[in-house]
Amino acid sequence: MKKLILSVFIALLISPCSFAAKNSDRLIKRSLHQEKSKLDRITKDIAQVERKLEKLNKKVIRLGSSKNSLEKSLYELKKKLLVSMANLNKGKKEVTGLLTSMAVNSMGENKGPAQIMAEKILLKELKSRLSRYNKQIKQTKIQQDRLSSLEQDFKLYESKERMLLETIANLEESKRTQAEKYIQTKNDYQKVLKKWEGLKVKRTKNKKGAELRKSLGVFLPPLENHTSMDFRKKGVTFLFNGKQPVMSPRAGKVIHKGQLSTYGNVVMIDHGQETISVCLGDFDPKITKGASVKKGQVLGYTQAKKRGTPGKLYFEVRKKDKAQATIHLLDDKALARAATLKQNS
Repeated sequence: MKKLILSVFIALLISPCSFAAKNSDRLIKRSLHQEKSKLDRITKDIAQVERKLEKLNKKVIRLGSSKNSLEKSLYELKKKLLVSMANLNKGKKEVTGLLTSMAVNSMGENKGPAQIMAEKILLKELKSRLSRYNKQIKQTKIQQDRLSSLEQDFKLYESKERMLLETIANLEESKRTQAEKYIQTKNDYQKVLKKWEGLKVKRTKNKKGAELRKSLGVFLPPLENHTSMDFRKKGVTFLFNGKQPVMSPRAGKVIHKGQLSTYGNVVMIDHGQETISVCLGDFDPKITKGASVKKGQVLGYTQAKKRGTPGKLYFEVRKKDKAQATIHLLDDKALARAATLKQNS
């Protein structure tokens, strides 16, 4: 009976602690989801702004091309009309002067038939030339009206261009603000992620994990920097960005180098005592089969994925060809350094 009471008493003491721990876990996980949602939303907003900027920049280029073509036409037409109108007015003035002179000279003057006929022919020719000049001046004035209309169109192009450039400037400012939010949110997300991963790693440090570590030893994580880890399975999947070295987790001999279906390239290292490590995923191996490697030696380099998609590297330790709970075997200090690098990146 006393044992039963003692057990109940201990259970009552433990329960609030357990409840508090679970509640803390839920809060961290909820915070992680919230920061991830914010990060995704800002990423979408930035992508939307970039799409708008791309469309507007194309419009500005097209508008600029049309404006430049119109400006060239305006210059040539204006130059042509100025010269043409000047010549026409000059010619009209000369003809008008000749007609006036003929009218003055013919007053009170006795002329023979031949002279009268010659003056009639000249008068007819001058009137015909004057009519042509008037007609050409009229057509030139129509062209001048067209020039005025084109100048209005050019001003409209300039106005549209200014509006587009102002819109682009506003969008660029919006993009800059969103980028600042993205950096801040990413930092917040990485901090929460660090807590969450630390919590998950802490959960694995049980008696069974300690025994496994004692039996197989400690392995260096293959990446110095990663954005997150997933170790729900036996192995550990590291997510990363950019190019970085993939390192040997421990000294050993490369027993396999190749490609595994669509999963990526694979390197297997024999560490002795029937223990093998496997690196598989988005990386380019630079080591040869049969080579001896030291702990921390570069095996190859991660391969960049398309923008916005993290690369993946799967790491697994096997004993007697059986996958082990690899997270128990990773060096705690190296993981802590990776977390610090991740947070500062």
